Amino acid sequence: MKRLIPFALLALAVPAAAEDHRPAVTPLGNPSALIAAESAFARLAREKGQWTAFADTATDEAEMFVPQRTLAKVWLKGRANPPQAVQWQPSSVWMSCDGSAGVTFGAYQGSGSQTGWFSTVWQQQRKKGNYKWVLDQGGDLAEPLAGTDFISGKVADCPARPHRDPLADAPPKPKRGDPPPPPRPLAGPIPPLSAIAGADSKDGRSIDGTLAWRSTVLPGGTREWTVWLWQDGRMNEVLKRTEIAKNEG
Repeated sequence: MKRLIPFALLALAVPAAAEDHRPAVTPLGNPSALIAAESAFARLAREKGQWTAFADTATDEAEMFVPQRTLAKVWLKGRANPPQAVQWQPSSVWMSCDGSAGVTFGAYQGSGSQTGWFSTVWQQQRKKGNYKWVLDQGGDLAEPLAGTDFISGKVADCPARPHRDPLADAPPKPKRGDPPPPPRPLAGPIPPLSAIAGADSKDGRSIDGTLAWRSTVLPGGTREWTVWLWQDGRMNEVLKRTEIAKNEG
């Protein structure tokens, strides 16, 4: 995709920490970093081609839907770029408190009158701190997506640091060969996966659990996409899209 990023304003909303006696945590999530990643993605698509840009900016585990879920780099390998890449503009960005993951959402325009929506999950890379995408999807629309003149950026609330007794013994340092520590728990629960026979459904989350997402492909090909953000002490649904399979519409 050729992702041109014309935007007038980035409205960054960083919720205030809850008023309690625990020390606040400064959020590291920065929606502007994802706008920069999208802009670089667009420039690469213009210069090197749509599918080349997708492959170069994806993680090795990145997935896309064609229309079934597939590993992006497997599907993209050797694929010829279209003569003209599509254009797109993110209109909303959601990021975890720790900045380890974020989701963009916006509109795209293809050849002729083709228009639609897209949503991409970005993951911060540990070595360089840059962002690469891990999940990308979208769908056609009969009319252009509304509300794309401005970019809204929201960062999850940060869980307050727990109380700690400074006189308490520090946990022992792990030794070589010890199993890794268990993953950090989610900041809050999200609805359980639906038990639909034949459905392909996966959940993902940021390292701190303050951003979570679910992608589902139903047996007939219809896709469901949901994103949650930790706000006001619970996981709130901030994005919900259903893309009806063409053979079902």
